[in-house]
Amino acid sequence: MLKIIKSKLLLNLLLILSITFGQGYNPCKDKRFLSLRNIDLDKMSDRQYNYFIKKEEECSKYKTKMKRPKKKRSKNENQNNRKTRKRKNSIKRTPKIKAYMPGVYFSSPVMRLQMTADYDKTSINGFKLETPISIDIGKLSPYLVFEFRSYNFSFSDSKENEGPSGKFGGNAILGGLKLPFNLLKTRNGWFRPELSVMTGKFHFTKGLLLGLDIPQKLSENSSIKIKYSARLNIIQTDDNNGTGWLDLGIFFGYELSEKLISKITDYF
Repeated sequence: MLKIIKSKLLLNLLLILSITFGQGYNPCKDKRFLSLRNIDLDKMSDRQYNYFIKKEEECSKYKTKMKRPKKKRSKNENQNNRKTRKRKNSIKRTPKIKAYMPGVYFSSPVMRLQMTADYDKTSINGFKLETPISIDIGKLSPYLVFEFRSYNFSFSDSKENEGPSGKFGGNAILGGLKLPFNLLKTRNGWFRPELSVMTGKFHFTKGLLLGLDIPQKLSENSSIKIKYSARLNIIQTDDNNGTGWLDLGIFFGYELSEKLISKITDYF
């Protein structure tokens, strides 16, 4: 009789253990996920942001799958749910830029308007400074960017360069705004191109520069950044005329955090 009771107790214990372990992994109780819930999205790194979004989706699916009877929620649970809703509404926000990035770029024209179409030699390069200084415009928060741009169109024959339609080009000093945005969600996180609008003085008079930069994924976790760019140049030549071109290029930059800048200034 004692043996039968022992065997029943053992079977019940095994049944309880099997039910407990059979429930599987609960992503809503993941320690790293719970700690990230207390961090603002703007303060997360790209890696933390991608991990948080992944676990939030897994948690949502897990809750749907488990479907338990509704219970009265405590004040703390309601507050947590409000925080989760706010985070879901802001999932597509881009992480805040916190570093200055000086760099150089080199470009080559692929489309040209009339005044620049006949030249067979071109040289386009410049220096760009991207800043973490943002300006709130409605729901958008673009960042300030500054650029010194050099562009020269000429002929291989030096005699043609001395003629009335000789060399074309000079320098431009520009300032404007850059707006990173989430375009496509990939396995490695969001694909974030950057739109920019800049204006300033070209060698003739004022002009406009519209840009699209695509950051290279391989340089995402490095201080050295590489971006591929397309730039539309629009230059006013007089009151009623203008010219322009579209160039493609590559940008090499280096991230300088505010801490690093303060250390450098303290040293000097």
